[in-house]
Amino acid sequence: MERGGVSGMSRRAYSEFRASRSWWRTIGSAVTCTGVAVLAAACAADPPRTLEQQQSDINAMKEFYSRLDSDQNYYYPHVTIRVENGVAHLSGYVWNAQALYHAKDLANRVPGITSVVDTLEVERDGLR
Repeated sequence: MERGGVSGMSRRAYSEFRASRSWWRTIGSAVTCTGVAVLAAACAADPPRTLEQQQSDINAMKEFYSRLDSDQNYYYPHVTIRVENGVAHLSGYVWNAQALYHAKDLANRVPGITSVVDTLEVERDGLR
């Protein structure tokens, strides 16, 4: 075996062989990275909502606001809701922890809402 080479290969042939292997590794890595990026982008994108789903989300949002407005125990002027594909996103602030839990419970009981994401805050110092 020659020094630095493979038995039966000249130094030049071995050098070309190593360069081609390196090139294929680079191409393979680039293809793999591109494939992973495309797959991640495809998984991250939500499918477009159908008209029925959009209408269901709007109806759920209206029902939630109706239930908040008719509540006799709590006042919710600073709570907002966004419904997407049945997932209710609550935001804003309330005056105490009980009002926060009650708003989440109301949202969970609205037809068309499958889960609730809560980013409500408790405002303890009064008006903002």
